[in-house]
Amino acid sequence: MSRRLTLGVSQSHTLHTLDETLSALQKTTQRAASLGVSLILFPEAYLGGYPRSCTFGAAVGGRKDSGREQFLQYFKGAVDLGDTPAGAGDDWVKRKLPLPVPDEDGGAGVRGDGTREFLEKVARETGVFLVVGIVEKAGGSLYCGVVYVEPARGVLGKRRKVMPVSVCCKRGRERQLELLTCGIDWK
Repeated sequence: MSRRLTLGVSQSHTLHTLDETLSALQKTTQRAASLGVSLILFPEAYLGGYPRSCTFGAAVGGRKDSGREQFLQYFKGAVDLGDTPAGAGDDWVKRKLPLPVPDEDGGAGVRGDGTREFLEKVARETGVFLVVGIVEKAGGSLYCGVVYVEPARGVLGKRRKVMPVSVCCKRGRERQLELLTCGIDWK
């Protein structure tokens, strides 16, 4: 028996803060759900922002202080999904990585900044499968990637580009190709 899927493509842009962009994502997904959309695709680097025309003050062999500040602001705006710099693969997907210390209310807390949990909540509440472009921070690097969020099971996986974001980091992470892939279990 076949099942009909309605796919949606969002022509959204990153807003001034991550919270504003997450709120817009939620509203867009709710609207998509009301139209019968089964899966919605958001743009590359939608969460975290696309650094169009940014140079971060870098040239081969040097960097300006203004570029360091520009990169710092960009880094602060990236999402933290609670993964490791090398990519923990199935351990991250299945939530096997250790949680941080409990929060003030005694809750277990979350790894990262809560973006993963927010996306899972939106998918669960709307019944829409999310495919979201992200700029993810892990360790001291930024990665342009995509995260896949299924309504019933939450995050199924993600994919990082092999090269970190920023012209100042053009070398050094190529060897991590095999570590950055994350399979999706399509049960």
